[in-house]
Amino acid sequence: MHRRLTGLLLACLCTAHAALRELPAPSKVKTELTTLANVAGGPVLAWTEVGINRQVRAAQWDGQTWQALGGVINEDPTFNAAQLSSRTDRTGRVWLGWAEDAGIAHVDSWLMSVWDGQAWVRLTGAVRRNLSDAGRSRSFDVLPSGIPALAWTDIHVQGAWGASVRSLRWNGQTWLQGTVLNELKYAGFAPDLRVGQGGRQTVAFLEGDYARMNVVVAQQGASGNWRRLGQPLNRHPDTFTATPKLALSPWGAAIVAWIEADPQGPDRLYVSRQTGQAWQALGSTVSTGAGAAEQPALALTPSSVRVAWLENGVLHAAEWRGGDWRALGLPRTQHATGPSLSPDGQFLAVSDGGKLRVWAWE
Repeated sequence: MHRRLTGLLLACLCTAHAALRELPAPSKVKTELTTLANVAGGPVLAWTEVGINRQVRAAQWDGQTWQALGGVINEDPTFNAAQLSSRTDRTGRVWLGWAEDAGIAHVDSWLMSVWDGQAWVRLTGAVRRNLSDAGRSRSFDVLPSGIPALAWTDIHVQGAWGASVRSLRWNGQTWLQGTVLNELKYAGFAPDLRVGQGGRQTVAFLEGDYARMNVVVAQQGASGNWRRLGQPLNRHPDTFTATPKLALSPWGAAIVAWIEADPQGPDRLYVSRQTGQAWQALGSTVSTGAGAAEQPALALTPSSVRVAWLENGVLHAAEWRGGDWRALGLPRTQHATGPSLSPDGQFLAVSDGGKLRVWAWE
């Protein structure tokens, strides 16, 4: 035990002295969204380029330069991509997920592709829904089988008060509807899905009447049934919340970051971690500025929790130091959008007023 604590302390001290280095950007075209994934050989960065439309591109950092992973990744390069996210599967392959307007009135597509070393490949069909449904929110991760699973916001659940969060499963031919995770007397929204040990799925999402939403976490058991993990995480129950972000520790414990209205000030960023069936708050608010926090990103370093977020278009980052949150110094940004952290917290990306910027802690 003493050796483990000493190791963690040394890791924290090393992290405290880590320097931030800006990497050359893989694109000079105006960007909007970013997402980072950890892959052997160097992190993969994907982003949306803004021109006549929004196109997804990706590149991998080899320690010296960015190597493009294919060209435009959109299903149709003339369509607009949004809600960009990434995952890494058990074999180390990087996956991208994004929404794309299908070129048909009121139809939206959700697509997922994996880089096979030569090209981006889709191993499942697209999910195509009416924009009033599919345009809301969704999240994916990859099962041990190498096939993705989805958490989806569905407005067609019979008997539901509003939109509902439900799981979707690919059977080799089509997407099958799974369990509804929220209580039907409330709306469910903004799921974030992670697949942990043994393929167990965990989802953080919002539940309430939209104006007042609780942050809830549900997990799939060994039998396939879903259960709630403790009570809602809100620091102020039944208040406005947004954008829950979920990470799983190597042993499967959940860590959640989210935005929550502060009765005494602007919207704040909070983080809690799972300890058995209970939740432990990591300090008070992470964000302390005069501006409202938004667009959080969450990562687990080898020794701590790291978050990034925006306030009035300015990028911020902080790290949990065991008793409080310590701000991480960043270069000045403005009109920033789409921040992302690599899952190991070592890389940070953002669109800085349309300019793609990437940093590494070293």
